[in-house]
Amino acid sequence: MGLFSDLFDDAPKGDFDYKRLRKDLENEYAAQSAGFSGGFGFCQMLDVSNASNEKLLKMAKKEGFNLNKYKKR
Repeated sequence: MGLFSDLFDDAPKGDFDYKRLRKDLENEYAAQSAGFSGGFGFCQMLDVSNASNEKLLKMAKKEGFNLNKYKKR
């Protein structure tokens, strides 16, 4: 990690329900796979199962998920 890495890190901060986020992302990519993206959605679904928590947040953000919904209170 560089000296300024935190300045450029746009990853959300806080504690999240990663189990629920992972399940919802898997469902999203499964629906995309069945609906229109085929193999790409299936590969994304497999990526979710092995993704780190940080990667899950980035994937969810890319898909337009409301991450506040997954914050632990």
